[in-house]
Amino acid sequence: MNKKKEIAFLDSFHADTSIVPEVIGYLIKDLNEMDFPQEEIDEIILSMDESITNAIQVTIDCDRNRNKIGVNHNITIRYTISDDEFDATIIDHGSGLDFIKILGDLPDRNAGNYFDQVVTYATDSDKSKLSLKINGEEVPLRGIGAGLKIILNFMDSVTIEYIDKKHIIASNVSETTDGTIFNIRRKRRYFS
Repeated sequence: MNKKKEIAFLDSFHADTSIVPEVIGYLIKDLNEMDFPQEEIDEIILSMDESITNAIQVTIDCDRNRNKIGVNHNITIRYTISDDEFDATIIDHGSGLDFIKILGDLPDRNAGNYFDQVVTYATDSDKSKLSLKINGEEVPLRGIGAGLKIILNFMDSVTIEYIDKKHIIASNVSETTDGTIFNIRRKRRYFS
């Protein structure tokens, strides 16, 4: 019986954009080692670059908003590559998503592509691929940012878990424990 080959990566990094090329370098090497074709590598890299960069930005912004200049929290990056699947999780220490903005975004009537925006807004195809949870309960997600739309194009599923320090982690933890757990996953689409 053939055992499936698998490569796993797990590390924590200071929230600094200089780590993005380092992690992407590891990922490219590992995808090549697993014989993923270039088209698939490009799609995964674009999704991971966007995910890691967002995690870094929200963590840095949150540190600034907490008036802790010079404090640099870590983000954690984990991925697993098997013969038939890619799965990754990025954990940040940002303030989470702006749920009011996300849930309230509407198509812009003055935009030249208003009709396209309405069609996209009403389409349910992305909803089945994206899951957003607060304290373990799924929240409907309508308007999403460009980065998430890019990631959704290349991934089979995206799960966003908002970490509420009082309900998910514990009732007595520090002010810096809230953040987001972002998971992306896809089955292998192309074979050499």
